[in-house]
Amino acid sequence: MAGNESFEIKGCDYEHVLDFAGATADGRDFAYRITAAPALSAVVLGGAPFDATEYSLANHIMLHANGIRPLRAIPVFPGRSFRNNAIFVARDSALTSPADLAGKRVGVSEFAMTAAVWARGHLHDDYGLDWRDIDWITGPNPRFPTPAGIRSEIREGNLEAMLIAGEIDAIVTGKPKNRDALRCLVADPLARERSYFESTGIYPIMHTVVLHERHADDTATARALYDTYVAARKRALERQLGAGFLPFAERLWHETALKDATRYGLTESNRNAVTALSRYLREQGFIDREVAVDDLFIEGAAEWPN
Repeated sequence: MAGNESFEIKGCDYEHVLDFAGATADGRDFAYRITAAPALSAVVLGGAPFDATEYSLANHIMLHANGIRPLRAIPVFPGRSFRNNAIFVARDSALTSPADLAGKRVGVSEFAMTAAVWARGHLHDDYGLDWRDIDWITGPNPRFPTPAGIRSEIREGNLEAMLIAGEIDAIVTGKPKNRDALRCLVADPLARERSYFESTGIYPIMHTVVLHERHADDTATARALYDTYVAARKRALERQLGAGFLPFAERLWHETALKDATRYGLTESNRNAVTALSRYLREQGFIDREVAVDDLFIEGAAEWPN
């Protein structure tokens, strides 16, 4: 890529990308375009031109393992979230544990989305529940076919409304809109998340950043983009955004920042997270083989500092 040529990155609206505005690195001008998460999948799967885009890590692994579109990523992970807490039921539901979901109807907007893959993995690892024992209600227009052996039904409509109306028993979602009418099926989600993090060192990765095929061999631009993400994240941490905005946030900020769980690069914990997700994808029937972590990222990325 020639110097001073614009290079566009599509991604979600995060505080740790604020410093992308007018960012340049090694003579390259990076333009960050805020894009809603649902539209990011269409960027990759729809065939539209792009330079780099944030993308579902689970779907990136699937494209590689199944030989559909083996893109290369840089080891940047802008979206993370614990998904031990991603199953919600109606507030008056008789269900008291995720183990109670066998034989129940569980809604999920997209069966192959990364959050759902993590959630089903936790169901199996933590509660011994096989996802094939659940009747899945999914949204229309799935990104990928549902794996064989899954009991699923496609329905139009709002899954939260179906849950509140008693048409389904639970939903998998990261951000329910009607929290007053719903409750997390895990009794103490914060304690469960802390226990998982302390025992595994994994802060589950939702998204990575993939490059278009035409940039696959442009390691200089890839490294410059990675360095720009690293610098933007560092400045966001220095500002401690949000720490003075919510009660007790400053104390929690210092407690959690020490763990440095959001570092970029192919660190041991990041490798463990990618490996765990790849295992879940194989176990759940999305892929036949697990992909080596380094094969998912641009050549030389393992040596980049973090």
